[in-house]
Amino acid sequence: MWRSLPAQVDLLARDCLQSGAPERIRMLDIGCGTGLATDCLLRTALGPRVESVDLLDTSASMMSRARKRREGWGKPGEEMEGLVESLAGHKQYNLIITCSVLHHVPHLGSFLNAVHALQSHSPGAFFIHLQDPNGDYIADPMFRERSKQISAGKIPEWMSRLHPRRVMGRMMREIKGEQGQDYVSKTNKELIRKGLIDSPLTTAELFAITDIRVQEGRGISIGQMKSWMTDYELISQRSYGFFGVLWSDLSPAFQATEEQLIASGELNGGHIGAVWRLASLKI
Repeated sequence: MWRSLPAQVDLLARDCLQSGAPERIRMLDIGCGTGLATDCLLRTALGPRVESVDLLDTSASMMSRARKRREGWGKPGEEMEGLVESLAGHKQYNLIITCSVLHHVPHLGSFLNAVHALQSHSPGAFFIHLQDPNGDYIADPMFRERSKQISAGKIPEWMSRLHPRRVMGRMMREIKGEQGQDYVSKTNKELIRKGLIDSPLTTAELFAITDIRVQEGRGISIGQMKSWMTDYELISQRSYGFFGVLWSDLSPAFQATEEQLIASGELNGGHIGAVWRLASLKI
């Protein structure tokens, strides 16, 4: 995900700029994890407008990693541990971003109401979300056909990672503080090499921020979100993962096709991201 995410964040940031993003931005990252999504956004053309960044996550260990990352941002802000509902009535933001979070939320309507409460006094505020399963196109025939081109004849990587030997190996290496050659270990090594983390993540932490486990369920439906976000205007929606995996996991030939589908604005990919703008105040 860390190799594919910057391009997607950049596209959504451009959509914000083209739709009148505020000149001075007070930003909140919900479910910030290690702070990767914010880091990507601050590197876009929207980044210079961000004056402050607050970080929110339910994990103390994730927040600790995000706190280290923010040292390089040069942006003031708070790090808060808890749920978004706890901020209602205390904070206001004209930009909120959340990455790989919505499909984990059990009561999405309530979550989105809490987002609205944090922007209700900021008309024209923006809400960005991305890295969620695309619920509107899970059963799309073209998406399924493309996915077959990648998965034909292969045991899914997520399934092979659940083999008892691999699971026990990861557990023993975590206990001993060692790094092996399995997917989780290689992912940690790559993240450290790129400077995205400074020490290995546990298996649970890595699953939480990279979505390397299989996605199940109905995914996130933009149509359903519209029914909840009546005070918001959908500015843009962008899909990706057109072969059922992210760009970074494709061969060069498939990467080229993925890029073409993204550029043409096709919506039947495996993942979805969107930009919303608060159009009116709720009285």
